[in-house]
Amino acid sequence: MKYVSIIAIFLFCMSCNSKQKEAKEGNIEKNQLAQIKTAVVTIDQLMVNAEELVGKEVHFTGLVNHVCAHSGKRCILKNLEGNLSIRVEARGNLEGFDKEMAGQDITVSGIFREKRLEEAAIDEWETEVKAKDVSEDGGKHCSSEMANIKEMRDWMKENNKNYYAIYYVDGNSYEVVE
Repeated sequence: MKYVSIIAIFLFCMSCNSKQKEAKEGNIEKNQLAQIKTAVVTIDQLMVNAEELVGKEVHFTGLVNHVCAHSGKRCILKNLEGNLSIRVEARGNLEGFDKEMAGQDITVSGIFREKRLEEAAIDEWETEVKAKDVSEDGGKHCSSEMANIKEMRDWMKENNKNYYAIYYVDGNSYEVVE
């Protein structure tokens, strides 16, 4: 049952990390990493150097795709193509996000974070999904979960990791881009 919460966190966070491979095709070079720490960059540029940015302050712009309806303390930003997104959590002096911001571009400042979903947890999740697939609760939901698991495993193999990285930002401030 403890893995149900891991699965719930993963499913919510999946949008933050589902297209990391595509982000690696960005136009940013490793020697530009210092600029990311001070300049305002795109979500694509952040994700190219995601591993090196963990724990560092970043400034980036994205399109508000979703604001948490319950608390407003979380929002999801997408890149221009809409194929890459990142979650921003309201922290510190940032009390939350205006729920009316959906569809607007904003610039966010905050600390870049990583949540690791370990291979053992993914293995257990896959076992549970396969068991659910043979029961009456299976179907489209299970095939969607299996596709997510496959995507995670592909990313892990491609990046030679024994975990799946979910990146997000602890936001300190934001501004609506005019």
